[in-house]
Amino acid sequence: MVWNEREHVVGIEQNLAATVHGEESRDRIAAIEQLTPTQRKVLRGVHLGLLNKQIAHDLGIAEATVKAHMTALMRKLNVHNRTQAAMAAQTFGGEQGIGASLTH
Repeated sequence: MVWNEREHVVGIEQNLAATVHGEESRDRIAAIEQLTPTQRKVLRGVHLGLLNKQIAHDLGIAEATVKAHMTALMRKLNVHNRTQAAMAAQTFGGEQGIGASLTH
């Protein structure tokens, strides 16, 4: 077998990327598990593409309360916008999406 430095470097990079992604996923899951039940419901609404007004109506709370929950959950998840929050929710739910995972 001939040593191929390029293939070796690419393999190391791929393994590192998988490790980093896995660590980020574990951190994100741990953060989501720290959300309150209402924050999880708000996050589910964001993941479904609902507006704050729609989430507020569905949960029977004020839109300002949804905004407060968004601020808190984005801080806990260490994300900066709704899209990143929705992606974090997808990380938590895996292939099945967030479904019931975030409704408890």
